[in-house]
Amino acid sequence: MRLQNYFIPLVVLVAGCASQTPIGSEEDARPKNAAEAYANLGRQYLLQGSLDLAEARLHKAIQLEPDFAKAHHDLAVVYGELRNPGAAEAEYQIALRLAPRDITASYNYATLLYNQGKYTEAAEKFQTVVAGPASEQKAVAYEALGLIALKNGDFIRAEKRFEEALAITPTLPRALLESARVAFQSDHLPLAKNYLQRHLEATRGTPAGFLLGVHLGKALNDEKLVVYCQEQLRKKFPESPETRQLNQPFEDVKK
Repeated sequence: MRLQNYFIPLVVLVAGCASQTPIGSEEDARPKNAAEAYANLGRQYLLQGSLDLAEARLHKAIQLEPDFAKAHHDLAVVYGELRNPGAAEAEYQIALRLAPRDITASYNYATLLYNQGKYTEAAEKFQTVVAGPASEQKAVAYEALGLIALKNGDFIRAEKRFEEALAITPTLPRALLESARVAFQSDHLPLAKNYLQRHLEATRGTPAGFLLGVHLGKALNDEKLVVYCQEQLRKKFPESPETRQLNQPFEDVKK
């Protein structure tokens, strides 16, 4: 099974959100809360996509308060968006040294590592997320661990991780699609069809899902599924690589 590149999203708004300070009010900050004011400004600029301004404000916050974990985390996000992964890693490491139980920081650091292809290191951080308290990132962390297991050829572990992800968020699209792929490869065809149908319902159709449906339908002798997925793929995604692969063996799923 060959996996396409898949990037996991960050969570920008993190634990410890302080009250928002209006942009332009930094001159009103008092010494004892100046660092927090600059950090809040930095976050607002980050959310607006003004990365240079965000970087400057967060640097100022850290200059005033070097052990400000939230500011280090947000600066790491800024560096990640600026395609400076080395600097982002350094800031995540500081943030987690200062706040080791920050689940969102662990998740975002794991995401940075995963999206760089550092899967072993990413898995360690995703494990921290799933071992922690309930959080909005836990389902996606399980999904990521499943994807890493697939990259390592461990289909049994991948299947379990996807099940854990779907137990939390039953409509998680990628976990549903990869569960369908694993079931198809294992010749559990009715189960694969169930996962695929749920994936298509959750997404209103994806190129990879429709292509899988074509080959799954052929394996099941389900002509209706084959025709439907072919038509939808050609209609909705005529220029996609999957459409061009319609008449080829489905090597990405089953060898």
